[in-house]
Amino acid sequence: MTKAIVVHQEGKAPLYLLINRSLEIGRECDGLIVLDDRVSRRHLRIDEADGRLSATDLGSRNGTIIDGKTIEADKPITLTATTSIVLGSTTIRPYRIPTEPDTDPEGRATVTAPLMGDKSGNRADSKVDAEKPPTRTTSIETMAGDASRDAPRLMARAIAADETVTIMFSDIESSTRLALSMGDTRWMSVLSDHNNMFRSRVAQYGGAIIKNQGDGFMLSFPSARRALLCGAHVQHDLQAYANTNPDRAIRVRMGCHTGEAIHRSGDLFGRHVIIAARVADLADGAQINVSSIAKEITSARGDLSYGPPSDVQLKGVEGIHRVYQLDWQNAPITAGRPD
Repeated sequence: MTKAIVVHQEGKAPLYLLINRSLEIGRECDGLIVLDDRVSRRHLRIDEADGRLSATDLGSRNGTIIDGKTIEADKPITLTATTSIVLGSTTIRPYRIPTEPDTDPEGRATVTAPLMGDKSGNRADSKVDAEKPPTRTTSIETMAGDASRDAPRLMARAIAADETVTIMFSDIESSTRLALSMGDTRWMSVLSDHNNMFRSRVAQYGGAIIKNQGDGFMLSFPSARRALLCGAHVQHDLQAYANTNPDRAIRVRMGCHTGEAIHRSGDLFGRHVIIAARVADLADGAQINVSSIAKEITSARGDLSYGPPSDVQLKGVEGIHRVYQLDWQNAPITAGRPD
């Protein structure tokens, strides 16, 4: 039996993760990012060894609650099938994935649930049956193993120490609903096509794939202009894909922001990463949201146009922030390397 966890966050669909050795969870960590002010930068680590899962609080500010009790920092707690872990507004439970790909232990058919929750606004059920996993092993393994293996090498090319970068986040709108309606085989094929579009355009525009979890990407670019042209090009690719494959049509929302970020071991951290994620979170499908800084940087040439500004509050970030929508339909994308 394979070890995995299900993560419930407010307003998001459940997130299913296969555990291979170790996974950090926190607001700015090397593993699963939870954008919650009550969660520390490096809050919790879940380890797998000898077929068992354990959880270790990493000295978090607000603590980790397991089965109703706050655990001590740096002391691993062995998890059972019924264990409930709470950090901030996030709940984590373990479950077992059956080795048979198409049925659960009682012979019932399973369904796909993507790694990154959709943004349809549906709240996840707070109770999960640990012996009835709602996804197939092959789907989880495919998506969990989809993280970019080349991130450290690409990061070295995309950014240097102490440089400003443009960070872009993306995900598929209503991904859980689409996965359930399409079925496993077609959904995994659509995810593969979606991921290939991103990889091709990110390479074309000189960016780096920092993370790829299920239906979403975290990207870095040394140029704000290239980031937006890349996003526009992907949206054109998705539009063409929908025209020729109407039964596989997906809508992707994106958001980007420019600022200085801390980078370590091929990953990015810091306030500007959070701002980029919040800006993306405000977008709907087929939209590219742009922070005021990224918009100002890319406006000099006059060949990128934007919709009217929106003054918004970004969760966990102080102040009022101005956000624009890129008119990607009229962006000057080219077939070759951008200038």
